[in-house]
Amino acid sequence: MERVDLHTHSTASDGISSPAELVSMAFEKSLSLFSITDHDTFDGIPEGAAAATKLGMEFLPGIELSVDLEEKGLTAHLLGYFPGIDIPELLNSSTLLGKAISFVQGGRSRRNPRILEKLADNGIYIEMDAVELIAGGDVVGRPHIAEVMLNAGYIVSMPEAFNRFLAKGKPAYVERDRLPVVRAIEIIVESGGLPVMAHPGYIEMDRETLRDFFRRMKGHGLAGIETYYPTHTSSTTERLKSYAREFQLVVTGGTDYHGRNNEAAPLGGTDDGFHVDLEDVEEFITLCSDYGRRR
Repeated sequence: MERVDLHTHSTASDGISSPAELVSMAFEKSLSLFSITDHDTFDGIPEGAAAATKLGMEFLPGIELSVDLEEKGLTAHLLGYFPGIDIPELLNSSTLLGKAISFVQGGRSRRNPRILEKLADNGIYIEMDAVELIAGGDVVGRPHIAEVMLNAGYIVSMPEAFNRFLAKGKPAYVERDRLPVVRAIEIIVESGGLPVMAHPGYIEMDRETLRDFFRRMKGHGLAGIETYYPTHTSSTTERLKSYAREFQLVVTGGTDYHGRNNEAAPLGGTDDGFHVDLEDVEEFITLCSDYGRRR
């Protein structure tokens, strides 16, 4: 059975493998379709697309945007896929999409120094220069701060950094600027992309509220739901598939691979564990083909 992976991260955000390395790994696993969806940046897409072209692989440019939900205090991630798009267009900072990405990246930049101040209040002293060196790009976030904490010996694992200090409700957590979810969906649609709600099993809503959320977002242009995800239970997956059918949304899936320890699934998944079969996301692939032909 052919497989796909539509949710992965490279060194352009918080993954450990370069875009070209990710594509090479996907090629070795014979994935039929592969996407890099770095957090709040397209910086890894040119390298990934070039590597895929060289190997003759199907590559789908993507991004994962941080969004605020309409329900007070709730946040989520929104995937955007851009089949057939001209890569330089994605990197143009003067477009509507480019300006939105700059806003979200600015939210990270404004947040990070405040996190370091809170860590210092808790006896953890690290410098922003060290965090930026670890990040190696425009997207600098909590995983990079956690890695510096680990290297400095303040913690013994990456999860400890979040569980004790960096997660929401912990001593060093700081909120940051995000796009409102409706506006983010509209921007992706207006930019020729397909917006898909990422790992909705993490969204803190009860079943009826989440169902109504998808109904409302469909009206604003939401195209799909990331139904197949390593930590979704079988019941969650089936429930999300029922929402997709009800509101005529496509389903997608991916590993959310970063390459770090304790991840739920390796890139592409495994034969005897989590993976996404091509036939499971055929409607999404057909939709991508339709979009690609329009360009």
